[in-house]
Amino acid sequence: MAARSTFIATLSLRCMLKPPNKLIASRHSLCTCTKFLTVASNAGLLKITEFSIYKNAPARSFRSSTNVNAKRDYYEVLGVNKSSTQKDIKKAYYQLAKKFHPDMNKNDPDAQKKFQEVSEAYEVLSDEGKRKQYDTFGMGSENFSSAAGQQGPFRGGFENFHSSVDPEELFRKIFGEAGFRMSGFNNFGDFAESNFGFAPASEVIMNLTFQQAARGCNKEIDINVSDTCPRCAGQKVEPGTRKVKCHHCNGTGMETISTGPFIMQSTCRHCRGSRVLIKTPCVECQGAGKTIQRKHIAVPVPAGVEDGQTVRMPVGSKEIFITFKVEKSKTFRREGADIHSDVNVSLSQAVLGGTVKVPGIYENILLNIPAGTSSHTIIRLPGKGIPRSHSYGHGDHYVHVKINIPTHLTPQQKALVLSLAEMETGVDGTINGITQTKTGKVAIEDKDGYVEQIRQLLHSSLQKKQQNS
Repeated sequence: MAARSTFIATLSLRCMLKPPNKLIASRHSLCTCTKFLTVASNAGLLKITEFSIYKNAPARSFRSSTNVNAKRDYYEVLGVNKSSTQKDIKKAYYQLAKKFHPDMNKNDPDAQKKFQEVSEAYEVLSDEGKRKQYDTFGMGSENFSSAAGQQGPFRGGFENFHSSVDPEELFRKIFGEAGFRMSGFNNFGDFAESNFGFAPASEVIMNLTFQQAARGCNKEIDINVSDTCPRCAGQKVEPGTRKVKCHHCNGTGMETISTGPFIMQSTCRHCRGSRVLIKTPCVECQGAGKTIQRKHIAVPVPAGVEDGQTVRMPVGSKEIFITFKVEKSKTFRREGADIHSDVNVSLSQAVLGGTVKVPGIYENILLNIPAGTSSHTIIRLPGKGIPRSHSYGHGDHYVHVKINIPTHLTPQQKALVLSLAEMETGVDGTINGITQTKTGKVAIEDKDGYVEQIRQLLHSSLQKKQQNS
């Protein structure tokens, strides 16, 4: 849809001046001129049209001019459209900021202005709030001020907006200190644009299960790495071309500067000490020799790593830091290289002894339960823990025994327990269902007579044993 022009003002000026053309000037007389200035806003640009009407003159002149100080559309400045994502806007800003940075264009007097323009456009479009206002009101001032009611730096719309952020500081904030060192703006280090972002990964968070951390494993991940450009093989020039010797320093990388009686040597400002010039830089890496690439790598996780532990790993020509996040185990509790786990045993296993399988780090373990094991007894399994990361050997596995006490007994099971209680000694206090008589403890709850049968069976067995002896 074509943008509508909004009439702003009409000015009428009356003055005495010489005629505008030779025909009138030949009469050697002054004429009366009435000037009309029409100012309109169209697509964010101010259009000033001047009408000059001369009295006592045979001709009338008409001309129009455009305000050269009107700002360009921010999207046009960055070369993006209104549907562009923040990633596209950031990439466009990076490319233009690098192109127009004053350190890269020392001989261009307009470089600073262009760099400022690009920085201002990015500051507005990278902020969701400012971008929404700009998309709604554009550069115009009347609609913006009346609708938004802005004060301060936004009064009058974005036409009068001036960034309070230094363009250099904005660039450093986004892309770090790369290129802003003593050697000049000669490279952007790892900030090479690619389909995978602006920089390689420097730190990776890797999630591990408890077993993976304890045993060790090889885990595959996809990360950004800075590696040799596949197009130019690191030569920095377009295939089929070559570097040429720097004629400014004669291939020495140093230039001599004479200042009166003093002679100083410094790094060549043209080749920046590389001794060669690149006339046709590689279009893939833009002469950096390296690009940001997405690689699939296998990370060897050492056995025994702990939660939050960080290791270094070389990837390409760089090193990355890998921080491990180990999830908690439902079975094991870790204390350094030692592990703890629980095992439940039955009442008969605890009293009579037996064996039970318990899970270990590498395999299930057949654990021996000694007769008469009490609840919360700790059984140590030496060397069955986690490998020690800073020394030799393994830690220990401590098994905490817990006895399951039955809560629902059959009449027969209850009769057996009552019979045991009648013969049990060394009990402090009382036992439910057992009473103390002159002859000893007697069960008072025996509806089915199971306790009496057990009592008679035991008495008969004891008599036979006495007779045989």
